[in-house]
Amino acid sequence: MNDKIITIPNILTFVRIFLVPFFVIAMNSKDYSLALKIVIIAGLTDSFDGFIARNFHQASKLGIFLDPLADKLLLISIMITFYINKLAPGWFISVVFIRDVCVAIGWLESYLRKKKMLKPTILGKTSSAAQVIIFGYILLSTNFDIPTLSEFWYFLVSFLSIASLVQYIFIRFRDDKVMS
Repeated sequence: MNDKIITIPNILTFVRIFLVPFFVIAMNSKDYSLALKIVIIAGLTDSFDGFIARNFHQASKLGIFLDPLADKLLLISIMITFYINKLAPGWFISVVFIRDVCVAIGWLESYLRKKKMLKPTILGKTSSAAQVIIFGYILLSTNFDIPTLSEFWYFLVSFLSIASLVQYIFIRFRDDKVMS
């Protein structure tokens, strides 16, 4: 772990953050093709920054903070623009949005108050991955002639989101109890 700010993974993370407003502009212009390209580029930068940080010993304190922040900024931007453009059921977006905002607030509060980074759980990672997959599929379906999702998938991802939120709340209160 190093204190460097300028590392290749951090530059890739900054690129991902930089892409968020362009994604929002593309979605608001209903240029779903451009929005899809931006999401693909953001996904690639996310994969590469993690790979490079782990395999080339370029993990940094700044990167550990910025990487999940960049992920949340993009995911929350996706949710808001999908809601505005009615690309997914409003109830579904509300559930995953509330979960992500609560997790982000808990993560930020823990970091600011205790200088402790909450580690993602398997359930939390599964929930986030399911969100990325469902939103990616919806964006693909706006660009290509593929079937739309059935309600089952929205319910499944909602269930995963709620279950992971409950798990994070449990862990957070358990950690506070242990530290008291």
